[in-house]
Amino acid sequence: MVRTIYEPIAETAGARRGAVHDETKDSMVNDSTDRRRGWRMMCPALALAAVTLLATLSAPPSASAAPTPPAAGDEITAADGATLALTAVDPPSRLGGMVAVYTPAFGASTMTNAFGGEAVLISDGTPDGYTVERVCTVLASCSDPSWTPGNNALPADGVVLSVSPGGTPDVRAWVRDHIKAGDTVRIAPVVSRSASTTLDAVDPDAENNPPGVDSNGTCFPGCRGAEQLVQYTSASGRASTGTNDFGYEVSVQGGIVTGAGGNGREIPEDGYVLSGHGSRGTWLQTNAVVGASISVEGRTLTATVDERTAIYGAEQSLADARTRVDGALASCLTFPRDSAAEAVAAATKGLDDALAAADAGDKAAAVDLANAARATAELASYRTAESRPAEGRATWVRPEETTPEQIEATLDEIDTAGFNMVFLETIYQGYTIYPSDAAAAVGVAPQRPQFVGFDPLKVWIDGAHARGIELHPWVHTFFVGSDQTGGLGPVLTAHPEWAAVQRADVGGPLGPSIMEPGYYFVDAAHPGARAYVQSLLRELMTEYDIEGIHLDYIRYPVSQPWETAGYSYSDVSRAAFAEVHGVDPYTLTPAEPLWRTWTDWRIENVTSFVGEVREMQRAEAPEVALSAAVFADPVDGLDKKFQNWADWVDRGYVDLLTGMSFGTSGASVARDTEVMRERVGDNQYLYTATYGPFRGSTPATVLEQIRAVSDAGSDGVGLFAWNQLSQGQAAALAEGAHRVQAIAPHSDPVGAASVGLSELREDVTGASGVCIGGTSADRVNHRLDKALTALDRGQLDKAARELERAVASVGTPSGEGSQEFAARALRDLDMFSRWIDTALEREFQTNPTETR
Repeated sequence: MVRTIYEPIAETAGARRGAVHDETKDSMVNDSTDRRRGWRMMCPALALAAVTLLATLSAPPSASAAPTPPAAGDEITAADGATLALTAVDPPSRLGGMVAVYTPAFGASTMTNAFGGEAVLISDGTPDGYTVERVCTVLASCSDPSWTPGNNALPADGVVLSVSPGGTPDVRAWVRDHIKAGDTVRIAPVVSRSASTTLDAVDPDAENNPPGVDSNGTCFPGCRGAEQLVQYTSASGRASTGTNDFGYEVSVQGGIVTGAGGNGREIPEDGYVLSGHGSRGTWLQTNAVVGASISVEGRTLTATVDERTAIYGAEQSLADARTRVDGALASCLTFPRDSAAEAVAAATKGLDDALAAADAGDKAAAVDLANAARATAELASYRTAESRPAEGRATWVRPEETTPEQIEATLDEIDTAGFNMVFLETIYQGYTIYPSDAAAAVGVAPQRPQFVGFDPLKVWIDGAHARGIELHPWVHTFFVGSDQTGGLGPVLTAHPEWAAVQRADVGGPLGPSIMEPGYYFVDAAHPGARAYVQSLLRELMTEYDIEGIHLDYIRYPVSQPWETAGYSYSDVSRAAFAEVHGVDPYTLTPAEPLWRTWTDWRIENVTSFVGEVREMQRAEAPEVALSAAVFADPVDGLDKKFQNWADWVDRGYVDLLTGMSFGTSGASVARDTEVMRERVGDNQYLYTATYGPFRGSTPATVLEQIRAVSDAGSDGVGLFAWNQLSQGQAAALAEGAHRVQAIAPHSDPVGAASVGLSELREDVTGASGVCIGGTSADRVNHRLDKALTALDRGQLDKAARELERAVASVGTPSGEGSQEFAARALRDLDMFSRWIDTALEREFQTNPTETR
């Protein structure tokens, strides 16, 4: 039996990155220090990498001396005894003052800028020891001119310690003063550590927290301002913090962190919520882990972790695993019951061993054992996740592999993680990854330089198909260059007349977007730019064996505030609008009647482009699906970027939408999904894009969001992005939501419906008399049998009618488990009906003379 030894203390250590304060995926890729997309991010929520978890549990203590993967919250100890806590491992965006470690899993190099400092560390063969091969910071001349303070190559047998500017004290100075080439340093978990910081506000409102108020005197969500750390107490009268999704929060009860992650958290009556934005959220993620002890004296916040923190975290994870296993059993969910039970048993023993070590005074062993027990309990929880055999499972991939062998290895990992669709970044920052005749024909660089010499797209396509994975080229439609990656880029270098021009740049030199810093776009109204992008899309559709084209940045740049950031005021756009409406749009303001006309004109430029692509696709590649990455909030997409995806759906321009939902919780992404589903109706495939990998969410949160969008009416889920997917997240997918292979409904709606109905029939049979009455189960299965027969015969109308009758046969059972089972069945029946309706609509469009 597991017992608790936890007593209140204070708080700190091991957590994750903060979310970037922006509502768009595009600018989330940026931060104040550097811009990049890493290849992988190690999951610091687990003490050991998930892929080695089972081996760790079964091996004797002395089985290996291999280095333990670093985790956020670990401490690096220099040869002179100085110490520094790690903030993050393999972060995709390095925030100000961050202390990061990059591992070989991240990619070829750190991809950082030259304003920080880095040390290349080679493992010395011990679990936590490293030899410093070289070190360089921007604060001093490097010992060797070939050494660099950024973008160091990642050694296969080591890591790179990377620090960024902006912190207090300056962590670059710590590296300069304490890390020397040839020294031995150690990176190891911390048994006990405290960290302190200052609260910016307590129970903020418009009066006591001016930084939380906008220029109109209105509070930002929760009255939490940028780069603030705020305490919300029950004395505020709030039920929840009311914050948005761009931060990080923890719940504190009895001086202990009892919950972490997400925003808009409920404020406990017997405690409070700590809420941080930007680097202040990162501080919470790093220090206020579940089980940490918190003390607040005045505005000074202190967080402490020790062996009791690890034990508390293991206890909570084990309790959660048991609850999830019991709930899955009670609701007759199909899941690997034996392996989940085995993991619970192993976690229970591990926790008992941790408690025994703590009683014996061996704090280090207690931490290690508790962390391993927690990881095992989390594995048990992953195994209770629902895994559906028919749904879309997409991931966005930036190709960094430069050889066929590397591509094949990455595809193996994508396949193991259970994805059935890859959106491969094929045209981005103005370059194609393949050798493009269309680009060469207009004087644009014909291929991204790192890929010259072979065609990676062909290798990706063939490899994906060999594994049963769809390959959809992901295209940056109107975004063509970035200051962080070469300025104007090859398109505007060759054709500056195609550029989109923001209002602030009229009459002066072309500059990048103000609201999307460093970004350059082509003008959606320019005939030459439109024709060029379409020529690239035609090339992809006709020259490559692809399943679809995925349009991203299919919009104007963010155009608020209109006085400076409004787009596009190029000579071509101004002349074209004036020719029809008799007014130069540069002279218009939102107060004038023609402003709405100017806005609608820009919206139509984007919509008409999508329509032209649709016409071309239907004529030249009818088997290729057309999809688009769009902003889940249609008002946000219209007002700021002139993206009217709802109209695209109404006009039949797209086959599939991936609505970008940037929320940090299941509830948030579910709300976005419900909004989109309600707007697009039943005849549109919707795969909600969630950002757990990019944000560094826990594996449990990634699974929670997958379940939430599925329940909210999504036909699948897209995870942004593969390059940030941690090993822990990948393991959670393989063990959880993706453990059963799935067929993507957009490509074969009838086949997907058949597979799903067959699985549902088995579930109903297994639940008969337990979660659904025996008579009801018989009736439901009778209708499912008839629907399956009708599908097999191609009688889609009859299948749809049988599904309606199956819904009526499910009934409204009593009991929580039975109700949950019925909810899943009704959700899936509705989904299968949508797919059949879509197939009927396609059939009607192909043969419009037939009656439906």
